[in-house]
This record gives sequence, structure tokens and C-alpha cells, in this order.
Amino acid sequence: MDINSYKEIEQFLEQEIVPRYDAFDAAHRREHVHYVMQESLKLAQHYPTVKRTMLLVAAAYHDLGLEVGREVHHIESARIIREDSRLRKWFTPEQIETIAQAAEDHRASSDHEPRSIYGRLVAEADRQIDADTIVRRTIQFSFKHYHGLSREEHYERFIEHMREKYADGGYLQLWIPQSDNARRLADFRAILKDPVATREKFDQIFNQLINQKSNMTSILKPGTPVALCSDHAGYATKQAVIGFLKDNNIEYKDFGTYSEESCDYPDFAHPCALAVESGECYPGIAVCGSGEGINITLNKHQGIRSALCWIPEVARLARQHNDANVLAMPGRFITNDEAIEMVKTFLATPFEGGRHQRRIDKIPVAK
Repeated sequence: MDINSYKEIEQFLEQEIVPRYDAFDAAHRREHVHYVMQESLKLAQHYPTVKRTMLLVAAAYHDLGLEVGREVHHIESARIIREDSRLRKWFTPEQIETIAQAAEDHRASSDHEPRSIYGRLVAEADRQIDADTIVRRTIQFSFKHYHGLSREEHYERFIEHMREKYADGGYLQLWIPQSDNARRLADFRAILKDPVATREKFDQIFNQLINQKSNMTSILKPGTPVALCSDHAGYATKQAVIGFLKDNNIEYKDFGTYSEESCDYPDFAHPCALAVESGECYPGIAVCGSGEGINITLNKHQGIRSALCWIPEVARLARQHNDANVLAMPGRFITNDEAIEMVKTFLATPFEGGRHQRRIDKIPVAK
């Protein structure tokens, strides 16, 4: 395969596959898939016969099955590869099957081995052996799936998972001898053998996550979901926001759109606005390409104060001075990280009241 085809595949993966990771949990967003793609290619330098394009595709698709469910995501990832007709442009049926098997085998552990070198490379690249990363992901997963547990109960779950997967005798299996993971795993196991060091590491990360969460949810109302809406141009940004809300156990209701297929923003802005006006949801978050169209539509509703923001400082002032109840963002002009920072600021900033309330009272048009 020539260099032009390689670049074409890279572009396809970046535009069509990688953005799908934005809606996943914090441990499996686009920074994760980029890491696995890059690390797979780095490890492949030790195996000259490996086709880089096949490996890159296997790495890019390896966690897409999370769209269906965590427990079977490796099987679903393989299914997605086999059913994606676009791959036939570059690969034979036999190569596509090898790619699918590699994605399915990325969860291979002590009881079964990957079926090919491609599976071994993706599985090894997927092992991000770093103490802080492992502890943070484990606690985030516990927060998301086990609501209401005390700190001690979260710690008990953490210890159980560490024993099952990472401690001596755990099911985690490394596959590529040239990888740095063996050394990192040994270092992490040394921490796990020391109960005091283990508890200190857990408490350090636990406190960071608790403080982060408490500092950005001041305007949320218990039992009231955040309203979300976008058009096709804002869909990817909205998916990133959804991932952030999921990570922090923040309820939301998505009024669409649900894909990147071309659509009309008023169809989703109006129901979102009605939900915020009625109190069904609070606050709202809206995204379109420039942010303008969806913002204008939202503000046609008397009870909506939608603020078009592009930096966190503007989002902060919109809350402090204008008591904005919807955050509108320009998806085509900001990164996902910038969008998340604005969402954090918006949710964490209370309305100052005082002289600002007098001005807000003058906004609605007299009936």
C-alpha cells in the first residue's frame, strides 16, 4: 500500500472513527484511542512484517463496542469492523478478518492468547500501566456504576479489582517483551504490596475527584437533568459533553440530534428550551456550528436566557451577571477540551443577583 493510501486511511480514522470515542467514559475517550494507535505503531517497529495500516485500523476500532456495552465491547468491536463496508476499499476479506480478530483479542488475558501478532500489539498498547491512571479509572468506574457507596465501600471495591487484575497472580497478561509495561507493572505491584502506600494512593486520587466534582456542580438541582441539544455540526461536541456528564454522574436528557446527518437546529432547540422553561430540565447546553443559530432559536422563548460562549470567562460572566440558563457553544470553532472547560465553569458559577436581577427583570417582552 502506497503512502497516499496510508494517509487516506489515517484521515478516514480521524474523521469517522476517533470522534465516536468522545461519548465514552473518561478512560476511553479520544486521547485513549490515540494512545493505543500510537503505541501500537511504536511497538510494531520490532516486527517488520506487520502491515501498519491493518494495525492502525485495529487499534482505532478496538473499543468502539463500548457503544453497545462494556462487558461485550471487544466482541462488538470485531462485529463493527466486519460490517463496515468502507474498509473493503483498502483491505481484502482475509485482512479485515485479521483486523477484527485483533480488536476482539485486545482483552486477552491469562486464560487465552491473541490469535495474531496484530492482536498482541493492540492488547499490549491498550495496557496503560501507570499507577495514577489505573487508580483514577477504577474510582471513576466505581463512581459511575455504584452510586451511594461510602469511601470505605469504594475502597473495598478498588482493592478487590486490584487483586483480580493487577496484583501478583492477577489476570492481566503482557504480550510484547519490548514494551515498558513489564517494568511499570512491577512498580505498581510494589505499591499494592504495601497497604499504607496503597491507601495513600487511593485517598489522594479519591480526594482529587471528589473536589473536582464538588467544584463544578453548584447550580444543578437534585433530580433535575441537564437539557442537551445540537444540530449535526454540534453533534461531536455534544457527545463530548455527554461523556463528561456521565463521568461525573450528572443526569441529562438529550433532545437530539443523534447523528452527524444534516438536520435543522430549530427542531432540537425548541424542545430543549421548553424543557428548561417548564422546569423539567435545568440548565441547558446547546451546540451548533457557529452557536448562533441554535442560540437565536433558544432565545425566542421568553423563559430562556441562552448565552453564546467561546471561552470559560464568558461562560462565568453569563452565569454571574445574566443568570443564563442555557450555555450555547460554537462546535466548529472550539475543541472538545475547551467545551468541557466552559461546561465546568457554567455549572460551577452561581448568579450574583443584586443589581443584575433588576436588569434581568427587564428582559422579557411585555405581553
